[in-house]
Amino acid sequence: VIPPPVIHIESYSEDSISFSLKMTTNIKVSGYVVNIYWTFDTHRQEKKTLVIEGEKSIQKVANLTAHTPYEISAWAKTELGDSPLSFVHVVTSGTRPASPSLKAKAVNQTAVECSWTGPRNVVYGIFYATSFLELYRSPHNTTTTSHNITVIVQRDEQYLFLV
Repeated sequence: VIPPPVIHIESYSEDSISFSLKMTTNIKVSGYVVNIYWTFDTHRQEKKTLVIEGEKSIQKVANLTAHTPYEISAWAKTELGDSPLSFVHVVTSGTRPASPSLKAKAVNQTAVECSWTGPRNVVYGIFYATSFLELYRSPHNTTTTSHNITVIVQRDEQYLFLV
């Protein structure tokens, strides 16, 4: 039986998490697959995937949001096959930034100008869809460091937007 890997949180800050991965077995490990999950505005779950080569590993994930819960899952790739999943949860330190205040205005039948307030020098994600279900499961999205963006949409549709 292949055991799950051990995920140990080494440290965390407002915008990063450092963790180590190891196996408690003599089975040869060729690498790990790690998923980091977090929820955006209770509507959209985000995921970042890391593919790591080697037996032991310390990783640092940066560009995270302060005071946000993250779930890290990992499995090992071994000479006998993939291990079961292992999970840990961690909440980054600091104060979560205030939600931006979004304004969306139709420019014409296929363009919407989105603008919002919020801190500078951060990356904003803009998510949009024609229903709440689509907004949760598979929205259109883009990112920018600006405080406005023009989004091209399909004509004769109503859209929901999140930033």
